[in-house]
Amino acid sequence: MMIEPFNEQRALLFGIAYRMLGRVSEAEDMVQEIWLRWQARAGAEIVSPKAWLVAAMTRLCIDQLRSARREREEYYGIWLPEPLMAGTERSSAQQLEMAESLTMAFMLMLERLEPVERAVFLLREVFDYDYDDIAAMVGKTEVNCRQIVRRAKQELQGVPPAPAPPTAQARRVVEQFMTAAATGEVKGLLALLTDDAVLYSDGGGRVSAAGRPILTADRVSRFLAGIRSRQPVDTAWQLVAINGCPGILMSSGGQIYNAVAMEICGERVKTIYIIRNPEKLKHLATGR
Repeated sequence: MMIEPFNEQRALLFGIAYRMLGRVSEAEDMVQEIWLRWQARAGAEIVSPKAWLVAAMTRLCIDQLRSARREREEYYGIWLPEPLMAGTERSSAQQLEMAESLTMAFMLMLERLEPVERAVFLLREVFDYDYDDIAAMVGKTEVNCRQIVRRAKQELQGVPPAPAPPTAQARRVVEQFMTAAATGEVKGLLALLTDDAVLYSDGGGRVSAAGRPILTADRVSRFLAGIRSRQPVDTAWQLVAINGCPGILMSSGGQIYNAVAMEICGERVKTIYIIRNPEKLKHLATGR
């Protein structure tokens, strides 16, 4: 049956699409589109269903990312990927072994690469495909693909390594941070931040957000304390995992309005990512 080999690769296809596009909704659309194309191949002889499906998804995502480039360039403020949560049907890619390639830091790093570069780099460095297979997928020579990966690595030099997976200690730090942020206590927040802490906030021009990264623990703590007064009085806080990192969902009236992911260094918070754009929160639900 056509559906069995497709379902076997569904998580892989979603994983490729999400890493390519940084959007959960678009990744789901890509998976659905590949399913339609796969159905249209019924009766055709396909030696390797996995190879066909991955190649089709890669090419589709390259085209989609090319068309989205202008939108990304004109995006208001800081662009962050849509949050991916564990424990939801849509986040099946997070169950893959390569969880470190789902972090906000890694996803932002990928934004430096052109669509084909991004595809080649991901297929080689994350999904461990051979160069000859990658070349066939993207319509390049094997030599070209090796050069692309080498240039991509040079471009990404100096990017901080992915944070360690969440631990019980990291969750305790986030709980302490959540308490301090809820009270708006500057000193409490400052004590939980590394000196070089950074905060990124994505409102997409739809809701208020910092237009640029906020640097240093002092500025981050004061920013967080300052926005506390603008939070709904019935705000509920939920400790979750977002893109493989400890995080928080903030909701009011059962509607999520903030998804916060954090990178922890030792016993302090090093980087904070706040996704506020309502369009990027539609796929999330409280209570999960």
